[in-house]
Amino acid sequence: MTFETILNRPITNIEAFNELAIDSEVWREAHDHHGQHRFLHALTAHRPGIVYGLEVFVSKSKDKSVVVAPGVAVDGEGNILLVTAPEHLVMDQKGENLITLSFEQNYDSRSAMQLGGGTKYFRVIESRRLLVTKEAPQTSYIELARVDRTTATAAVKDAENPFDPGDNELNLLYRPLAFPYCPADGGVGELVFLPKKDATQWKLNRPGLVNFIREANQAGFHLQFTGPLNLRGDLDDSSPLFLYAAGGQETQDMGAPQVEGLRKYLDNGGTILVEGCRGNAAFTKSFDKVVSALGAKLTPVAAGHPLLSAHVAFSSAPSGGQDTGEVQIDEANGIIFSTYDYGAAWQGELAGKEKRRETIRQSVEFGMNVAAYAQQRRRRAQLLRLD
Repeated sequence: MTFETILNRPITNIEAFNELAIDSEVWREAHDHHGQHRFLHALTAHRPGIVYGLEVFVSKSKDKSVVVAPGVAVDGEGNILLVTAPEHLVMDQKGENLITLSFEQNYDSRSAMQLGGGTKYFRVIESRRLLVTKEAPQTSYIELARVDRTTATAAVKDAENPFDPGDNELNLLYRPLAFPYCPADGGVGELVFLPKKDATQWKLNRPGLVNFIREANQAGFHLQFTGPLNLRGDLDDSSPLFLYAAGGQETQDMGAPQVEGLRKYLDNGGTILVEGCRGNAAFTKSFDKVVSALGAKLTPVAAGHPLLSAHVAFSSAPSGGQDTGEVQIDEANGIIFSTYDYGAAWQGELAGKEKRRETIRQSVEFGMNVAAYAQQRRRRAQLLRLD
C-alpha cells in the first residue's frame, strides 16, 4: 500500500445519540475508526518491516530445515504480524525458496450462529501465515529469508559471506526493518570484581553505563540497568543480556562458586564486556586469571568481525576514554575485553589533548554494537535449545 492510498482513504466515525439505531453497519464503522488510525500509525510512524526478532537460523536437528524465531512485524497494510514460538520450516524445493510472513484472519468456529437458513460467525481471529514458497504471495507480506537451492535434497547452510550468499546458503539481505527496529531487548547488569586495596571502588564507570543505556534506548534499543548480578543465584534467560565491569587496580580472586556461576551465565548465551580502565596492567592480570579459569582464550577483534558491524559499521574498534588500546574477544564463551575504556567516554572522561564529542559518539555506538552482538548471541542460544 502506498502513502497516497493511505492519505486518500477517508477515516469516518459515528456521532452517537440516543435515537440512533445501531445496526451492523453503524457498529462496524464505529469500530473501524480505531482500526484505521492503528493502521495509519503503524505505516507512517513505523513503516512496514520487522520490529523485533523473527531471526532465521539453519536447524541443527532437522535436515533441510530452518528455524524462525518469535517476533513481531508490520506489513504493508498496517497489520501486526506475530510469531509467538519458534517454528521449523522445511525447504524441499529446487530453485528459489522464499520464507514469507503475511497477515491472515479466520472465523472462530465456536462463534457460529444459525441465521436465515445459513451459518454466521460473530468472532474473527487475527493470525498470520508463515510459508516457504517458490513465488512471493500476491497479498502484502514480509520476507524473512530466501535460499536458492541447487537440488531439492541439498542441505541448507549458513552463508560464509552474509553479504554475498551462495547456492544453498541462507540469504538474509532482503529482510525489511521497521522504524525504530529494536536491535536488543534486555537487562544490562554489572559484573563485580572487588579491588584488593579498596573494595568500594568496584563501580568504576557506572555513571557512564547508565548514560549509555539512556542513549541506546533513544536509538531503538530496549535496555534496562539491572545492577550487580548475583552469580550464586538463578541464571537463565531472565538474566541480563550482557554484564559490564571496569577496573583500575588489582582485584581479589574470584571464588570457585562465582566462576562457575559466570560459566553458567555465559553458557546460557550471556555476554560480558570487561574494561581495564586507563589500560591498567594489574587489573588486566587479575582478569586473565578469570579467563584462564573459564578455559577461554582472547584474541584481537580483527577487521570484518561481527562485533564491528552488529549495529553500526566500524573498520576497527574505535578509541574511547583512552586514545590507544585494544579490544579482544572469545566468541565461543561470549567474553569481550577492552583497554579503550569506553565506559569513561560514556561519562565524558577522555584522555589526551583532543577531547572530542566525536569520540564519545563513537564510543556509544560501539557500546550499541556490544548490546546488539549480545542479543544475537542470546537469541541463537535460545533457538538452539528449542531446535
